[in-house]
Amino acid sequence: MGFNTERWLDDAVLVLPVAGNTTIRQGAIVVVDGGYAKEAPGSATAIAAGRAEADVQNPGGDGEATVLVRRGVFRLQVDPADPVGPADLLKEVYLSGPDSVAKTDGTGTRPKAGRLLSLEGGYAWVEVK
Repeated sequence: MGFNTERWLDDAVLVLPVAGNTTIRQGAIVVVDGGYAKEAPGSATAIAAGRAEADVQNPGGDGEATVLVRRGVFRLQVDPADPVGPADLLKEVYLSGPDSVAKTDGTGTRPKAGRLLSLEGGYAWVEVK
């Protein structure tokens, strides 16, 4: 008997249920917060999922829409109020907005974004997985 090669899941692209009464913009970092996708930053306990591949509006209840999310390494803005720097390379950084990261968790108010891989001007390359 051979291996089942017909069923597989691409770990780089996810389809996630969207929270009710929520809009997610293409290119925004998406978090899972309470079991449903939302635009970052979300709550401190939210989990970064990746980048939204399309605009999604869910005017209905939880899970009535889905969003396609790509996991990977993304260029995000550095939050000037709490900037990351060279000493933070390969460390965890935190979401301060849908397209920005900060050095700290904002005294327990920000979720983790992922690992800081590189800095480029006012931008940070962050591995979101």
